[in-house]
Amino acid sequence: MGDGRRVTGLSYKERRGGAPRSLELAGVFVQIGLVPNTDWLKGVIKLSPRGEIEVNARGETSVPGVFAAGDCTVVPYKQIVIAMGEGAKASLSAFDYLIRSPLSAAA
Repeated sequence: MGDGRRVTGLSYKERRGGAPRSLELAGVFVQIGLVPNTDWLKGVIKLSPRGEIEVNARGETSVPGVFAAGDCTVVPYKQIVIAMGEGAKASLSAFDYLIRSPLSAAA
């Protein structure tokens, strides 16, 4: 619900029984899901019990040279602005990792 300028409330149906309800609000935070899409990493990278990728303060995972950022990691506060900052940090850490790594014979 809104007044044309801002959110003023929420209208919804109860899960059980479908009774209509409304709630007055001054604002909302939208959250899209709670489970990270990381099943494909099981057995490859260390994951938390909730399936989040475990990273350190630099965005490094349990696999050297592999970095992660955003809502799929153990970093708290799953918000876009946090994920953007974590992505910048992880990319700088990856760059640092690459420039400090010796070149392979294949390169």
